[in-house]
Amino acid sequence: MRRFRFMTMLCILSAVCVITLSGCRNNVGIVRVMTYNLHHCMGDDGIYDVSRIAEFMITHQADIILCQEVDSAYSDRSKMEKQPEMLETMLGFHAFYGPNIGETYGNLILSRYPIASTENISLPNPDDIEPRGVIVATLKAGKNTITIMDTHLSAFSRHNRDVEVEFLKGIVKERDGLVLFGADFNCRPSGQLKPLLDDGVVADTRDGVLGLGEGIDDILVSIPLRDCVIKGEIVENQLSDHPAYWIDIDFGKLKVRRNK
Repeated sequence: MRRFRFMTMLCILSAVCVITLSGCRNNVGIVRVMTYNLHHCMGDDGIYDVSRIAEFMITHQADIILCQEVDSAYSDRSKMEKQPEMLETMLGFHAFYGPNIGETYGNLILSRYPIASTENISLPNPDDIEPRGVIVATLKAGKNTITIMDTHLSAFSRHNRDVEVEFLKGIVKERDGLVLFGADFNCRPSGQLKPLLDDGVVADTRDGVLGLGEGIDDILVSIPLRDCVIKGEIVENQLSDHPAYWIDIDFGKLKVRRNK
């Protein structure tokens, strides 16, 4: 019965999303980007359920979703399920999974748009603790080619986070064009994350653009996109131990500004 209810809801919501996106957002160049630490789909309410995570993503109509703490046949805690494949199928999106612990735990990009290229880059780990990585991918949304980055910085070592941030600065500066960087940074823009912002290559959107208050779950954008961020929301929920955070980017504003 639950599966029938979910599949029915999925069909209805998918249809609503397609109509909404094609009729209201995509025709004017607006793309919704979400970052969400899934906590291996284990909710604060103690319930493990991949399908309700998918329902949540569909409801919030994100076009690009940057996920952290995603299991793929990791252990009994997630029923040995392959969450990347399940979410890819449930949403009907393109996907790239970047595991950091073997092939079983890491970050995931879900995208309405085809993903052109991907890298899963290991982050430095001087304290030799839980390994971390960053996905660097490119995709084309309309006429815009975008570099997408997705990471989850160390939760257990301040030293590792310092080194990881410096490493990521180099990656960001090497990228040509537009960058969207969603993550659970485990630090804030006014603290350990500040060196990543000081070069003026990317800006934080959560507090720096939208004034929603600092948090460890954030989306950074390249400076040309800063004024294109038109709204966003921090969505508290019980489906994970983290809120989801999404922003809308109006690429039409970028085009107008470039033509001036």
